Amino acid sequence: MPMRRTSLFCLFVVLLFVPATRGAAAEVPQASAASATSPSSLPGALPGASSASVYTEPSSFAAELQRIGSAIEANKNNQARLAALRKDLPSHWEVVTKELRYYISAEPLDAPLRDAEKAMDAKAIAAKAGEAASWAFDLATQVQAYEGAKNSTPSGAGAALERILNRREFGAVKGPSALDILKQRIYAWLAQVLSSILARIGQHPMGAKIFFWTAIVAVVLWLAVVLFRYWTRNARLDELEAPDSVVYSRTWQEWIQAAQEAASRGDYREAVHSAYWAGISSLEDREVVRKDRTRTPREYMRLVSNSTQLIATGRKTREALSALTVTLEQVWYGRKNASMHDFTNALQSAEALGCQLQ
Repeated sequence: MPMRRTSLFCLFVVLLFVPATRGAAAEVPQASAASATSPSSLPGALPGASSASVYTEPSSFAAELQRIGSAIEANKNNQARLAALRKDLPSHWEVVTKELRYYISAEPLDAPLRDAEKAMDAKAIAAKAGEAASWAFDLATQVQAYEGAKNSTPSGAGAALERILNRREFGAVKGPSALDILKQRIYAWLAQVLSSILARIGQHPMGAKIFFWTAIVAVVLWLAVVLFRYWTRNARLDELEAPDSVVYSRTWQEWIQAAQEAASRGDYREAVHSAYWAGISSLEDREVVRKDRTRTPREYMRLVSNSTQLIATGRKTREALSALTVTLEQVWYGRKNASMHDFTNALQSAEALGCQLQ
């Protein structure tokens, strides 16, 4: 049999090397490797077999397999000796551990030895014997690996895992906090309540329609609020660019000059802004209002409306300041595209507030 069939035999043995029962195993005395038990009540026993070898340690079973493999390898050209080895084989082996009892059939070893007895030439005999020896050695290796894995302690792996988790990159990895657990419970409760409500609504077609359209309206309103906030945030009111160090050093004449220069380069928004400050500076020079750059344009309008300094020209001044303020709010705050017409109106209002343009 070629080496591929040897691998198949090994796979077959691994499949057989599983617990045959999950019940508590009977107490097995410390017997020798050749101690015999009746196979009639044991699963996996070969028909007509009369013995089984019991091992209380996997290591003893692995040593026996090594012994059998070595004996076959040493007598692979002796057909009679191979026949004697086959007859000495038990029907199966039993390996008893603290947890379970395992049954391993000897058929995968018996079959190639039986073929070796029937072979007619020395080459075929040696091939079958080599196949049997390889099976015994492979199974011994697997049993030893099982024994090593069973006896290995987890302390080394646990220490290695602890070292890994103590590294800096895992320093922020933590379990859920009490607040996280509370949030999860709240979310789960809300989901349960919502599912219950939806289930009840689904039982009434009219209620389902009302709930659907209510949800649609709520979503539309929510989107409208979000968009409104977005637009107002992007178009937020710019503070009047008039820090004390600049404004207090400028006269209304300088503001008019700055407005005309801005208009000449096509920046009508800045031109309207400068024209407004020219009008405010003119009112401050006439002591209609007191210098205070913390005021808003609407506050300036209220001050002018309540001013006792305006007698003969009170109405004209209030109307001019109101028109100038409206133009400023539309162009500077509302971000309206300013034009030459807006700048002309702003200059006329500033002139009405006392700025002499000629």
